[in-house]
Amino acid sequence: MYILLDLSNNKIPTLLSALKALKLLNLSYNKLTRKIPTSLSDLQNIEGLDLSHNKLSGPIPTAFTNLQQLTTLDVSNNQLTGRILIGGQMNTVADANIYTNNNGLCGFQICVPCHEDLPLAPKQHRHDNKKESWISLKAVGIGYLVSFLLTIGIFFLAGYFNPSLPSNSRRHHPHQLFRQWI
Repeated sequence: MYILLDLSNNKIPTLLSALKALKLLNLSYNKLTRKIPTSLSDLQNIEGLDLSHNKLSGPIPTAFTNLQQLTTLDVSNNQLTGRILIGGQMNTVADANIYTNNNGLCGFQICVPCHEDLPLAPKQHRHDNKKESWISLKAVGIGYLVSFLLTIGIFFLAGYFNPSLPSNSRRHHPHQLFRQWI
């Protein structure tokens, strides 16, 4: 029965997932690339897993939430991306230090919000505000024009724009001129 397997500074053997009784696995400093192998989630009795100081990329496999015995995990100093897992034993390994130097990781464990958790971009709101303000300016312009025309119409109906009789009105009404002389 295997209790501890230290493969640091080496390569991962292909039949690693067959070691069902394995409790501790150290794969640090191996210059491992690509994604974390999902076959590591087959190690059902694993209590400690160290994948630090490699060049692993991609997300942490969701199957890691099924590792019921996992109490220690270190994925620091890799190139991992995505949301840090929640649920199962992953809730017990919530120390922020185990995720350090993975610029693509996000989650409440490291106080970095994920993109899908962020509010809508302000640019969208600004565009809507510009459209709304343009409509408001049109409404104000139409309101001023209608008010101006109504005011002119009221003044005209009230008689403010009736022309006064010319001062030499005698020419226009000859019969009045005749009465004045009689």
